Amino acid sequence: PCIYFARGDCQNGSDCGFCHLDHGGRKAHLDKRNRDLLKKISLDDVLPLVLNIARSRALEMGILNEASGVLQVLESWSSTKSSAMSQMPEMRRLHIALKMLPFSALITLVLKKHHPAKSQADEACLERLQDELAQMGK
Repeated sequence: PCIYFARGDCQNGSDCGFCHLDHGGRKAHLDKRNRDLLKKISLDDVLPLVLNIARSRALEMGILNEASGVLQVLESWSSTKSSAMSQMPEMRRLHIALKMLPFSALITLVLKKHHPAKSQADEACLERLQDELAQMGK
C-alpha cells in the first residue's frame, strides 16, 4: 500500500506504483527506531509534535470539543523553550510516524512519557478521555 496516500499526500495519483485501496489489517505503530528515539528524548521534545498532530486529528474526527480538556492539559505541560532535538532528522521521521497513529495512541504515548510530578487532576482528565475514546472506538 502507498503510505503517502494513507496520509493524504501522494503526489503520483493514478501513476503511483503502490496500491491506494484500504487494506484494513494492521494498525499503525511506531517502529523500533522511533520507539528507541522516544525513550531517549524528553517530554518537552515530543510534546509539541504530539500536540500539533492531536489537535489536527481531533478536528478531523469531529471530537475537538470532547478533546479540548486533554489538549489544554497537554498545552499546560508544554515548555516554551525550543530544543536542538527538534531540528534533527530523526525528529522529522518521528513526526511522520506519529501522524499515522490514532488520536488515542498519541494520548497514550504522552501518558507513558509524562513525568509523575504532574497534578492528579491532569492525570484524571487524561484517563477520562482515554476511557471515552475507547468507548467511541477512536
